[in-house]
Amino acid sequence: IQMRDVVIVYGGDSVENEISAQSGQGILKNIDQSKFCASLLNIKDLKVDLIKQGTVIFIAVHGLGGEDGETQKLLANNGIKFTGSGEDSAKLCWDKISSKALMQKNNIPTPPHKIIRKDEKLDLKDQFFASRESLFVKPNSNGSSFGVSKVTDFKLLDQAVEEARKFSEDVIIEEAYNLAEYTVGVLKGEALEPLEIIANDNKGFYDYQAKYLNKNTKKVEVVDKEVKKELQKIALKAFYQHGCQTWGRVDFVFNGKDFGVLEINTVPGFTENSLFPLAAKISGINYQELITRIIEDSI
Repeated sequence: IQMRDVVIVYGGDSVENEISAQSGQGILKNIDQSKFCASLLNIKDLKVDLIKQGTVIFIAVHGLGGEDGETQKLLANNGIKFTGSGEDSAKLCWDKISSKALMQKNNIPTPPHKIIRKDEKLDLKDQFFASRESLFVKPNSNGSSFGVSKVTDFKLLDQAVEEARKFSEDVIIEEAYNLAEYTVGVLKGEALEPLEIIANDNKGFYDYQAKYLNKNTKKVEVVDKEVKKELQKIALKAFYQHGCQTWGRVDFVFNGKDFGVLEINTVPGFTENSLFPLAAKISGINYQELITRIIEDSI
């Protein structure tokens, strides 16, 4: 059989490039060598005219350059096949403000929020702040929880907005759903087993530290059948309303009454210990098989 060339693209200028390098290494090490001839390439060295015909690009760039639609656009314009969602849906998921608007329009539950545009001042008399005890302040577009703050003392809101603005001009202030965090991977039209994320640290949310550095963060299978079904149903709806393809991960929060979709990751972390491969494993798909399915669905 003809071996298919796969170039695993990683790295970039994003704050997430270290994780991206680990994802790339993991894919290279575990890819099925009886089917694919794989190599690693830093996105900075990607030159489309040097890509051999028939090659598939496995996009393992998280954040800027990998999840904002730029790489997808470049590859699509040059007729090169690549894994995952296309330019438009990647862009839509990356831009939290657009994504929020789409979710509200399509009755996909998401926490209530307020947008602070780049030259706008914060007005604490705004009704939005009246009834809410804790808030998340986030950059409009960025990954891995960079620039995100949890605020319970509203005197610190201005400071949190400034922090978020280091990563993006527009900022979202969102009601905090504090009871639980979940994530659901979607693979080829099916929702994988949902996971609950228990961040065991003083910040009380799944930030960069908890995601990548803290050994106490637990990722546990959701056993409640009703919760599982509801999460999977909402995840698939959110995934397809955003026009996503092949694979991705939908992140949720819960306030005791409602689930809320936080965001959709079109190129989620892909190390062997990352959430998506873990959810696949619990769903009966090992890491190598997962890599194969993603590539084959993109051909």
